[in-house]
Amino acid sequence: MTEPASPSVPDWEWHLCAARREVRALRFSGALKALDMCERLRPGHMPALLLRAGVLFRSGEVEAARLEFERVLSFEPCNVSAHHGAGLALHACGDRAGALAAFRKAVTLDPGAWRSWQSIADITPDEPERRGAIAAVAGTLLGICETGRQPPHILKETARALVSAGRRADALRLLQDQSGTFPDKGLVQGLIAGVHYAFGAFYKAARHQFAALSQTPRLPAAARKPDFEVGGAPDVLRKLFGLFEAGGFHPFLMAGTLLGFLRSGAPLTHDRDIDIGLVRGDGNGADPVEYIRAHPGLILPHSARPGDRYIGLALDGIAADIFVFDRHPDGFVCGFSSLPGDIQWRHAPFELGQRRFGEQVFRIPDPAASYLAECYGPGWQVPDRGFASALSSPALYQTDPHAIAYLALARARTSLLTGDATKAYALLGQIPLQALKPALADELTECFAAHRAAPADEPEG
Repeated sequence: MTEPASPSVPDWEWHLCAARREVRALRFSGALKALDMCERLRPGHMPALLLRAGVLFRSGEVEAARLEFERVLSFEPCNVSAHHGAGLALHACGDRAGALAAFRKAVTLDPGAWRSWQSIADITPDEPERRGAIAAVAGTLLGICETGRQPPHILKETARALVSAGRRADALRLLQDQSGTFPDKGLVQGLIAGVHYAFGAFYKAARHQFAALSQTPRLPAAARKPDFEVGGAPDVLRKLFGLFEAGGFHPFLMAGTLLGFLRSGAPLTHDRDIDIGLVRGDGNGADPVEYIRAHPGLILPHSARPGDRYIGLALDGIAADIFVFDRHPDGFVCGFSSLPGDIQWRHAPFELGQRRFGEQVFRIPDPAASYLAECYGPGWQVPDRGFASALSSPALYQTDPHAIAYLALARARTSLLTGDATKAYALLGQIPLQALKPALADELTECFAAHRAAPADEPEG
């Protein structure tokens, strides 16, 4: 599309259009320059001021963004977008109470402001308010979808909100009724699979995820960025250890993070996140979810509930997986959820020792070698990028084989979409075919045989 030629003397509208183009291209400094010209030519124009506040926030100038949102509110006290933006900026500045007040004001002015409801659910320490906000997000988004055809990203957001609200049937009906909206048929099948998985229907989840994979082409190999910045991971670990220790917990390195530190003194270079363990009942009996949600420096997904066994969060741009270990007559168990049959591992009893890695000291299971042998087998010291502990760990315990199949198929589809067919086939090779229901096992066996027989340059899916 050809951009309109610049007039001999650019006017206010030209500069505003230029600012929006710069935002779409993520060139925030250019957008701010164009918006400065808008302000000179037409001072106090609300859409331009709101855009400027949003650009400041996205570029990391959170205090300046807060002031700009407050400037908008000084002119328009009932501007819902400005209240929401102010809430985001206040939270980024460390003012959780102020952020909550701003989000609550937004939903008071507009009960359909689902993003503000979502933000309340993300940061409120009050469990009843969190549940009410989740219900409001789900109801509002479903109402939007029922008014007519919506883009795929809104349908995905709605399905996830319905799952968080426990409305399985509504989520499935929405995705099935609106399946024609998705240009990627594999995506909608994967979303349906995810709904089934979230409610413990692992066989149905695996069937739909297989349908998703079957409609996924093998893309050309592409250069991949590292999943996270290994150099910054030790600092994030140190920060998280400090945050948990301040609450009386005793965090420890586990799984792939422990494996990387024992092998080379740092996280695995191909890892996707850092892994931290906590023992339930530690921290003076405080629930880890409630502790994290109340902490001003951390944000939890609003779907996290007290009593959860797995907690996903991010700090300084690095993802962290927090697993809560429950005591078991034979040691410890930990896993993804409390759903019967979901991915979980059992470990022999261990104590927590301390180990220095470079300039930092971390707690680790003791004896660490025994713990890692349980996780990865006796050959844990030999690197194997294709191995996935959630699929093949000797420590897997009372896990439904269809939950394993779902996870392998979902990860394989992601690998194919990024052009990593080698990793995809390594994941698929870990599916316990002999333990699956015959119908699914036969379909998978036939599909894998067709893949092996296909010419190397033929797209596979």
